[in-house]
Amino acid sequence: MIKAMTQANYISYKDAAARVVLQEGVYYRYIFNEYKQQYDAFMQSGLYETLKAKGYLIAHSELKYEGNDAAVYKQLLPEQIHFQSYPFCWSYSQWRKAIITYLEINKIALSYGMILKDATPFNFFFKEGRAVLLDTSSFEFFKEGAPWIAYKQFCAEFLSPIALMHYNGQIWSGMVKANLKGLPLNFVSKQLPLKSWFNLTCLLHIHMHAKYANTEASVQEENSRKSKVQEGFSKEKLLSLLDMILSTIKKWKQAYNLDKNWQGYYNNDIESPIYLNQKEDIIKKWLSDTKPKTVIDLGANTGRFSLLAAKEVEQVIALESDYNCVDAIENTINKLALKNLTVMQIDLAETTPNFGALEKEYTSIFQRLSNSHLSPSLVMGLAIVHHLHITNFLSFGHIAELFTKFNSKYLIVEFIPIEDSKVKLLIKNKQRNFTGYTQENFTSALLQYFKLMEIKKIEGSDRELLLLEKL
Repeated sequence: MIKAMTQANYISYKDAAARVVLQEGVYYRYIFNEYKQQYDAFMQSGLYETLKAKGYLIAHSELKYEGNDAAVYKQLLPEQIHFQSYPFCWSYSQWRKAIITYLEINKIALSYGMILKDATPFNFFFKEGRAVLLDTSSFEFFKEGAPWIAYKQFCAEFLSPIALMHYNGQIWSGMVKANLKGLPLNFVSKQLPLKSWFNLTCLLHIHMHAKYANTEASVQEENSRKSKVQEGFSKEKLLSLLDMILSTIKKWKQAYNLDKNWQGYYNNDIESPIYLNQKEDIIKKWLSDTKPKTVIDLGANTGRFSLLAAKEVEQVIALESDYNCVDAIENTINKLALKNLTVMQIDLAETTPNFGALEKEYTSIFQRLSNSHLSPSLVMGLAIVHHLHITNFLSFGHIAELFTKFNSKYLIVEFIPIEDSKVKLLIKNKQRNFTGYTQENFTSALLQYFKLMEIKKIEGSDRELLLLEKL
C-alpha cells in the first residue's frame, strides 16, 4: 500500500483532497486529512446517501487503512466501473444527461450546505443510461456571498461544447479531445450563430463572459464591473441561476442534425428479412457456444445486434462512428431501462492514443476495453469490413490487427463480397483497384492472429459470417 501511495499519480494528480490509485486491477480512492472536514460533512449530513439513492453519484465503501502515510484519512473502495467513456466520444444526448446531472447535483448539494468545486465532464461515467459522478472528493462547503467557484470551468468545459453541438452539430463534441482544459470562450462565441445571442444562457455565460475574460485589455474593466456570477451569491440566487441554465438545457432536446446517413439502415437498406433472421440465429448460437461475458460491437449502427447480445451476455459495449446512431442506441437504453449496454461514438479508423499527462492520464480505447474485468470477451464486426477497407483505405492486414488489439478471445466478423450492392456503391467513382477485395485474402489476413472455428453463409444474401478464436 505504501508503494501505491508513493508512486507517480497520473489519474487524479489535480486533486489535492484525494488520490485515485490502481492497485492489482482495483481502483481505490484515498481521502487526505486536509479534506477530512468536508468529507465527514458530506457523509454525515446525508448528502452522500441522497445522491447515491438518486443514481447521481458512484457508491463506495470505507476500508480500514493499513498503511503508514500520515496524509491519509480514509481509504475508499468505489464501485468498479466496467468501462469508462470520455466526453469527446459522447453523443449529444449523453452530453445533455451529464450536464443536467451536474446541475441537479449542485442544487441538491446546496440544500446540504455544499457545492461541487469542479465542473469537468471527465468526472462522469454512464451506467444504465444515466450519467453518474465518480468524483467523491469534489464537494466543498458553500459560503453565503461567495462566488460560484466552478463557474469559469463550467462555461468552458460543459456549457460551451453542448451549445456548439446544439446549434452547429454533434461533430463539435470532438473538439474536447484537443482542448482538455475547456474550449476558449472567445472562440466558442465566434462559432455560435446569431440566434444564440437571443438565448439568455448563451448571452450571459458564453458571449458576455467571453468579452470580459482572458484579455489583458479587459482586466481593469472586468475588475471594476465583475460578472454578476462572480461577485457572490446567496444560496437562493445561485439556485435561481442553476435553474435558469437547467431550463435552457432541458429545452435543448436535440443537436443540429447535419446528416442521417445510417439511421434507417436496417429498415430501408436491407432488403431480405431472411438475411436478418438467419444472421441473428447464427450469432445467438455462437454466443451460446463461446459464452463470453462481454461483447464489443464494432460499427453497431442503431444497435440491433448490440441489443441481441445484451440478452445473452453480462455486458455489451457498442462502438459507432455516426453520432445519430449513438443517440438512437442511447435512447433505446433509456426506453428499455437496459443495465448492461454502453455506447460511445468512435471512428475505428481514427482511434485516440493514450494522452494527457505523460500520456497516462487518459488511456486508449484498446487499453480501456482490454482492462475490462468482464472477460473473456468477444468482438463483433458486422457489416463493417467493407467500410474500413474501401472508405477508410485500411488493408485487410490493418483490419485484422485492429480486431486483435481489442485483446478479445473470440471474433465474429461478417464479410460482404464485392458483388454486393452495398460494396458496389462504395467502390463507385473510387480511383483504386479493388481486385484484391476477396474473402480468401481477408481470411488469410485474419489467420495471422486468429484460428478459424466456423464459417456460415447467411441465407438471403451472399454474405458470410466467420467465427474465430485468438491465437
